[in-house]
Amino acid sequence: MTPFRSMGAGIRASAWTLAVAGWLAAPFAHAQDAGPLRHQVRAGDTLYDLAQAYLEDPGQWPALARANGNPNPYRLQPGSVILVPDDLLRRKPGGARVVHVSGDVRYTTRSGATGSLERDMRLIDGDRIATGSGGFVTLEMADGSIVRVAGESELGLERLKYSVVKKRAETSMTLDKGRVESRVAPQRPAGGRFEIDTPLMAAGVRGTEFGVSVQAGGAATSDVLHGEVELRVLRSGASSRVRAGVGGAVTAEAPEATLAPLPAAPDLSGVQPLQQRPVVDLAFPPLEGAVAYRAFIWPQGTAEQVADNLVSREPRVRFAGLQDGAYLVRVSGVDARGIEGHPTIKSIELDARPEPPVTLAPEDGGRTDRPHVLLRWAEVGDAVGHRLQVSRNEAFTDPIIDETMGPETSRELQGLASGTYYWRIATIVRGRDGQPDPGPFSEARRFMVRLPVGTGLSVYQEDESVTLRWDGEPGQAYLVQIAPDTGFAQLATEYRTERRQWSLRGLPAGEYFVRIQATDTDGFVREFTSPQRFRINRFVRSGTGSLRTGDGREVHLR
Repeated sequence: MTPFRSMGAGIRASAWTLAVAGWLAAPFAHAQDAGPLRHQVRAGDTLYDLAQAYLEDPGQWPALARANGNPNPYRLQPGSVILVPDDLLRRKPGGARVVHVSGDVRYTTRSGATGSLERDMRLIDGDRIATGSGGFVTLEMADGSIVRVAGESELGLERLKYSVVKKRAETSMTLDKGRVESRVAPQRPAGGRFEIDTPLMAAGVRGTEFGVSVQAGGAATSDVLHGEVELRVLRSGASSRVRAGVGGAVTAEAPEATLAPLPAAPDLSGVQPLQQRPVVDLAFPPLEGAVAYRAFIWPQGTAEQVADNLVSREPRVRFAGLQDGAYLVRVSGVDARGIEGHPTIKSIELDARPEPPVTLAPEDGGRTDRPHVLLRWAEVGDAVGHRLQVSRNEAFTDPIIDETMGPETSRELQGLASGTYYWRIATIVRGRDGQPDPGPFSEARRFMVRLPVGTGLSVYQEDESVTLRWDGEPGQAYLVQIAPDTGFAQLATEYRTERRQWSLRGLPAGEYFVRIQATDTDGFVREFTSPQRFRINRFVRSGTGSLRTGDGREVHLR
């Protein structure tokens, strides 16, 4: 059983402020399983006085009477107990309405009842909120003030009073952990007050936009974007006025707050506005003086409806689990004191669906010595086709293959020359209008074709001239080395050429070894081929005129 019932029609959020017309007329929710507040009667107490004290409305005394067996409203027995039901408390003026919640957010009532916070619930004095990692909640107070509770925070709602007649609010909250950001409606001078307490300091305002944070180590900070905030150190009672563009920090040992300019806004100009992966990944230059960064993301046009938020120790933020659409990202730097700085807001477009298939083969960076390669990818359930691109460069500026295919999950490439190739694949589904709807391409995958070189080496000798010939590919360059041993410890000669042959003279007769190193058209330098043996003969003519080698063997010419 949920402890709150919906308040009905919601209020639309718009750029940090919410319209409040009709808010007071909305039916309030109440806690069904929360215990009542117990008041021990003192001499002179009346139900009229108790209705005024607890419900801010003396006209509620009949409801209070019915909840307590209809005692004489003017002659209450001292020492007896009057119960103030929680549903009456939740119908009084004041309180806080949940206008948005995302992620893991829990509440605890004054009586100890707990549950998951939901939109349109109404919170009152004594309730507490705890947000998990990435959790977020936006509260609207009766006077239109907005309170935004970031992830990993704990906030107690101590006093949420509002006078309908005087149009005056008294709001007091306690932040024990995490961060709260507030946009406070201007308070009437006669008693209006908005205050956020921490274990070390209190931040009070009459109308401004500011944040309060409690660090893991215990320090408390405040940062002011508009207006002015009064910081009061609880340990010493010292107070400071913090104006817009300035932040204050208080530690356990400090007798007063340390004030400093807010860190500058991060530079998000280089962030890619089009995000085509399910995980939004935004990297930006480090901000001088920042030790961390706080980021929020929300759909465009819904400023209070934060979808996710986080704190990163590096100048890079990632958000997962978002639907495709237009978003705004807000990033602020955090200095070593914990003071959070001016924000930068960046518009991005998430277009990651339909997701591309997982590429299966060849292995990224793999190599083959064959002129044909089989590309394979995983099946996507609702795919009606695919778009395949193959290119000799990673930017795909001039693809050698750019084709739309059916639902098959493989494609064989044939007749490939040596070189480096890149390929990527996209899923095509049937759109809502029945037309093909292609998604983004997968990450580029690389493979290399290195056809064999030097496997068909031939040696031709004519008199003292020796010609070597070998197989290769157009555009390749070659380093040819000759040595008298297989280890090539001491070269007899070497030669660089772009031709696939070499004619040389002057080597003494004997046994030699040759190896060839090719450089492909893409600049890839191959390993040397395995050494191949050949022999150079020295020719002499006998007295009879026959041609013989240096060791006396006769050479028969055809």
